[in-house]
Amino acid sequence: MQLTTAITALALLVPTRLLAAGWPWNKPPDQVTANCLVEPAQVEQGAAVRLRARVEAADTRKHKLAYVWSGNGGQIFGTGAEVELDASRLNPGVYSVAAGVQDAYKNRANCVAHFQVMLPANPLTARCTIEPGEAEAGTTVRVKAEAADQRGQTLRYRWFTNGGVLLPEGAEAALQTAGLAPGQYSITSRVDDEWGHATDCSATLRIILPPPPAIPPELAILAQIIFPRNGAQLGASERQQLQKVLERMQQDSGGIVSIESYAAPDEISPQKLAEARAEAVKHLLMEQGVSESRVHTTVGLGGRLGGVRNRTLDVIWIPEGMEY
Repeated sequence: MQLTTAITALALLVPTRLLAAGWPWNKPPDQVTANCLVEPAQVEQGAAVRLRARVEAADTRKHKLAYVWSGNGGQIFGTGAEVELDASRLNPGVYSVAAGVQDAYKNRANCVAHFQVMLPANPLTARCTIEPGEAEAGTTVRVKAEAADQRGQTLRYRWFTNGGVLLPEGAEAALQTAGLAPGQYSITSRVDDEWGHATDCSATLRIILPPPPAIPPELAILAQIIFPRNGAQLGASERQQLQKVLERMQQDSGGIVSIESYAAPDEISPQKLAEARAEAVKHLLMEQGVSESRVHTTVGLGGRLGGVRNRTLDVIWIPEGMEY
């Protein structure tokens, strides 16, 4: 009591000197500071590695400090200025871990650090094939996506095209091409996994014009031989014409020929003469290796006003499959 009274009296006498001496009532208040850190700041989902969280704290009067940790995700292990955090079961996203620092006099500081859980790497590969790669409009083609991932997850397939109608069937799709104009069209499959990784593959379809309609087979006169009156002999010029008949029959083994022979009514024995003319031509062809089954003969009498036409023999080509 006497000491306190003496100090008070002294302060009244010399206040400037006492203030300069730094007496307790003139000292700044005790302060606690804290800064939170977490390493690594990013981690893949499902990773077994633990994060390290630490707080850098200080007390201006060097008091001992106590630490309290909390967070909105993961499990915290340990106490003190540094702890470990298990984030292996967290979904992708951004999370925080917080530390509260306090000394024995309830001076306190708080800090927060953030970390991110990333989707794990999962390289996907995909290859698209189409069968057939070329088709006419109106047909249906099949498209297939062959995909794989390194984690064995269930994959989803989505299909897109710039022409036609797609009917998805999982890893395959049917493309209906009715109404498509000739040109190239792209069919794309997007493959993604359960964690949102995705990759694309494409195949190209070429729509072509249908082939022109087949030209129907036609009859053709390969030779016309005009016999002299009452004659049935083949001269050099007639044989030359028949050589062209032989060449055609050798080139196309499916066709046959029809020999149509006539005689004028005023020739000697016209019916027999017409038959002899046809037989002469048939015999020459068979001598050159033509099968008798490929040679048909028809004989007849010409009209009274037919002129040289009544003495004409026609060798007519009949294409395979055509009836005559």
